[in-house]
Amino acid sequence: MKKARRITDIPCLHDEILGVIFSRLPVKTLLRLKSLCESYCDLISSPWFITLHRKRFSSDPDNHCIFVQTGKINRLIRIQNPSNLIKLNEPCTTNYTVIGSINGLICLVTSIASRQLICLWNPSINQYKMFPMHNENPQETRKCDISMGFGYEKGSDDYKVIRVLRYKTGWPLTIVEIYSTNSDSWKEVKYDSRVKLNTCFCNVIVEGLTYWIAKDLDGSTVLASFVWSIEKFFIIPLPEEVITKSQTFAATNYHGSFQLLAYSSPSKFKACVDVWEIELDISAEDYEWKKKNTFHTDFGFSMHWGLTGGDIVVENAPNMPFLFNVTTKQTWEMGINPILTLSNYTESLVSINGFRRVRNQLKRRRKASNPVRARLS
Repeated sequence: MKKARRITDIPCLHDEILGVIFSRLPVKTLLRLKSLCESYCDLISSPWFITLHRKRFSSDPDNHCIFVQTGKINRLIRIQNPSNLIKLNEPCTTNYTVIGSINGLICLVTSIASRQLICLWNPSINQYKMFPMHNENPQETRKCDISMGFGYEKGSDDYKVIRVLRYKTGWPLTIVEIYSTNSDSWKEVKYDSRVKLNTCFCNVIVEGLTYWIAKDLDGSTVLASFVWSIEKFFIIPLPEEVITKSQTFAATNYHGSFQLLAYSSPSKFKACVDVWEIELDISAEDYEWKKKNTFHTDFGFSMHWGLTGGDIVVENAPNMPFLFNVTTKQTWEMGINPILTLSNYTESLVSINGFRRVRNQLKRRRKASNPVRARLS
């Protein structure tokens, strides 16, 4: 069989016009176009096109997905077709924990041969990078709580991972370490000791900021926002109404803005959810909470994970988790149970230095599940 000849040039439109047209195409199609001719490959690989495509896809709710971790077989779900569960070619085993997702990159923590590693993975382009912790067993003689976050610094186009180590005794009580994909290295930064992070991983990621639900020195619940550009925590009190009236609340990234879902139940089978939005002025260290919406449901639910393109992922135990649209009141069963973690995801062409291709894990799993194929191999 003759080897297929690569086309080196195709008469086409101006790159800017062609880029606008191509930016509407899914990643899978763009990857095929890259192999069609050199000019297409150069265009699709260029930083300005990758940014244009990412912004267009993230701004369109029809392109939003949910990455769902179940503990066994993880899936990607398209919001517009929640019954279609997309299998993923994962870079490691399902024994990992997701820190968060931003701009098409998923950040997770895994252990291989008793060594804890961080993995940055873009399932759309089937590439990943793994790197070790800054100090895998920091000061083993002292017990500590560890919390991690993932974020993006727009000014330098730098994806970063933060690890906060809070020790029970000794000095210093808290150490903050930051990994930069641009420098491919870790460094320590100063920490504001006025806040204690409540969770092992950040609660929500909004471009340029990473948020935790936390406690201040007085024990009050606050929002701790880490600003990557200045490498500093910004402490924000929650609205008084949320503290006094809500049974529970969840932070979420809704179309690129931070929102807080405050849940209260006036009766056993009805729920009321307030949607709060915050406007931040980092330079002036000022903020303003606004209640954007309140909606009611005719069912009770045991857990909610936040808005995803206008929907809430709801677990109405012991039933199957489903999507609930706050505007149309429609529900769609997701077909996955249980859910361990859930992250917003939008496909992108984003790549970082050191990325390499993920081996075909799906093919290996199919072969392992087929005794005949396994013996032949």
